[in-house]
Formats: sequence, structure tokens, C-alpha cells
Amino acid sequence: MKIEIVPCKKEFIDEVIEITYIAWQPIFDHYLETLGEKMFNDLYGNWKQAKHRRISNGMTSGRGYVALVDGEIAGFIFYVIDKDKKMAYLEENAVSPKFRGLGIASKMYEFVLNKMREDGMLYATVTTGLDDAHAPARHAYEKVGFSSPIESVRYHIAL
Repeated sequence: MKIEIVPCKKEFIDEVIEITYIAWQPIFDHYLETLGEKMFNDLYGNWKQAKHRRISNGMTSGRGYVALVDGEIAGFIFYVIDKDKKMAYLEENAVSPKFRGLGIASKMYEFVLNKMREDGMLYATVTTGLDDAHAPARHAYEKVGFSSPIESVRYHIAL
């Protein structure tokens, strides 16, 4: 198995978006269950459109990468930087279910952490959920050295 991490090309976007939808579906299912149908639809009903826009922009920003396994897209990742704070933010990323458990996420994280260093950043941060759907992400972040979590909870109320 040959794993390669390469800059994202426009022709990769459709497949990256498909991985996005598969990866985030359990998270938004959890939101629906937690918030109820009305609030969920009002707040997140167009989540696929929002993700499509965010992923497309991030992946074509010059800081978007895909992981290829034997030439097939297995995952994606992008980050943004704040030069003033010397802070890099690990943004959207996911691994296709077909390739989970092979260490692809860790390889992508290590790759972009090195890119962040090359960009002159001193710090990196990532935000993730505390629910079960985010457990694999939390494990992968910790595996590559992310620590010192500052936990938070988001509350909702219908007005």
C-alpha cells in the first residue's frame, strides 16, 4: 500500500465532497436527534451546501491536500494560518470509510503540521466535538501530539 499526500487539484473536489458528506452524516444525524427537526432544519438544514462551499474553498486555497492510497483518494485535509499570532488552524479533514484504520489521518496530520512549521507557525490548534461521532478524530489528534484540550459545550434554545 503506497500512501502519498499531494496538493489538491480541482478535479479532486467532487470526490473530496463525497467523502465529506459520508464523514459528516453521523455528526449531523446526532445534531438532528439532539436539536429536534425544526431547530435542526433552521440551523443546519443546508449543511451539505455549506460544507460543499467551505471544503471547495479550503481545498483550493493552496493549503489543501489529499491522501492517495495507490492513486485513489483516501482522505483530505486543509488548514489556515494567522501570521500575526503565528497560529495555524487545522480545519476540515476526513478519511473515506474504505480507508479508515490504516493510519491515513495521522499521516495527513503529520504532513500538515510540517507544512505549518514551514509556514513559520509556532502553534497549531484543532476543534472537534465531544460526542461519539467525533471520537475517532479526537483519538487521531492525540496520536500525533495534540494535547491540552479546552473543553466547551454549545447549548441551544428555541426562542
